[in-house]
Amino acid sequence: MFLVASSMVSSLIYKKSDLEYQLAKINQEIQDLKSYAENIADGGVSIGEMLNTPSTMYGRQLMYMNSASQYCQLSAQNQMQQLMQTPYYQNMMAQQQADVQQSYQNLMYKSFYDKAQAQFARYESKLLHEKEKTLEQKKTSILSNLEICKTQLSHFKQETQQGISDFYGNGNRG
Repeated sequence: MFLVASSMVSSLIYKKSDLEYQLAKINQEIQDLKSYAENIADGGVSIGEMLNTPSTMYGRQLMYMNSASQYCQLSAQNQMQQLMQTPYYQNMMAQQQADVQQSYQNLMYKSFYDKAQAQFARYESKLLHEKEKTLEQKKTSILSNLEICKTQLSHFKQETQQGISDFYGNGNRG
């Protein structure tokens, strides 16, 4: 029994180390995800936020910035076209000077762009939340397996100690 218990201790130590490594890796992923989520929370990404992006999320953040920009521009352009076709807008613009018209159009475009940017950020945040939930489930599973492993390891260490005590306690010293 001593040899079996000793072998199990070695195996469980390896398994425990592997589970602890997986746990550390998932904890880091969750932390990186949260950092990225904070960066995009307002819809845009500043230079400072870009520089502080975790390396594991840098590529995703670049894709987000590119996709968000394209989406926001298309959305704002479509909304501007719809607005410009309304009779109310056409009448209002006919009564305004060219510089006022341009200022108003710029203001409306920015408003549409910002709205689309916030919408895109909410969508990305929803995706991140789902990913975080998945990681938290994996983390819970790993923690559970780690506790089982620690319990088994403790049990087999006790059996190993008992085997040593039995061996030396029975006068079988070499």
